[in-house]
Amino acid sequence: MSYRDINKSRDRGPREFKSHVVEKKGNIMLVAKRDVISTHPMNSIKNVAKLMKENDFRRIPIVDAGTNQLKGLGVAIDILDFLGGGEKYNIILKDYNGNFLSAINCPINKIMADAMFVEQKSEVEDALEIMMEKNTSAIPVVDDVENKKVVAIVTERDILPAGEEFGISVSEVMQTECITSSLGMRLLDVSRVMVRNRLRRLPVIREDKLIGIVTVFDVLKFVGYGKFHKLKDSVDVDKTLSERVENIMAEEVVTVKKDQDIAEVCNLIKETGFGGFPVVEDDKLEGIITTSDIIRKIYSE
Repeated sequence: MSYRDINKSRDRGPREFKSHVVEKKGNIMLVAKRDVISTHPMNSIKNVAKLMKENDFRRIPIVDAGTNQLKGLGVAIDILDFLGGGEKYNIILKDYNGNFLSAINCPINKIMADAMFVEQKSEVEDALEIMMEKNTSAIPVVDDVENKKVVAIVTERDILPAGEEFGISVSEVMQTECITSSLGMRLLDVSRVMVRNRLRRLPVIREDKLIGIVTVFDVLKFVGYGKFHKLKDSVDVDKTLSERVENIMAEEVVTVKKDQDIAEVCNLIKETGFGGFPVVEDDKLEGIITTSDIIRKIYSE
């Protein structure tokens, strides 16, 4: 595997330690994205998985095609749940007799989640409260409670603080107890671990060394573009998701160190689009730090 070398000092010239934290009392529309990627309730789970992978979204608003009224949320972890990770797997067994190909072509409204939302007149702190209490990374913004027409969406990245230094090290924020994967784990096993623990990524370890990472998007990519789509006969979930982690994991991993300032991590999130990074020392996994960890630290103080 290889690491992105982001720990070497960069020649920026004289450093000015300026930072910016989004004002909690500011109107939500000042930070929310108005160009919303959404889909309709009858779109297939397979297509929604593709949409998530292509746009790097784990949550997509499900809206009425005619009125744009919010109906629910397509959530990546729920797709994993449906594929065998949790209780939603019973839908495949009951309604589709375990047939994977039929199941992933069923409409997303079969498994969509109830939509948490804020109104366009809401403040940033309203969205922050939902994100931190409900552990969600994206919240649709609607015109009002009655119409619930989606006008924007706000994500963790939209309220991520920016700056060169916050005076807070990675070690103060990171999670030290990490659930990991081995090379031999199956995609089905990974889905179950992610669903059970509400995780978006698992570092891959061999002999106590970090050698890769597998994310929810790796599973979604497999669902949306997997070679099994060429098959015409019925395929059961257990066989379909028997692919091993070593065949789908990313071997190039962006990592950080414990003594780095979290401002550097914020910049990495914006630079790479990744939502979390393993914390390593001499290839040994020390912990993991995510966008959610940083937001909780900055905005709860």
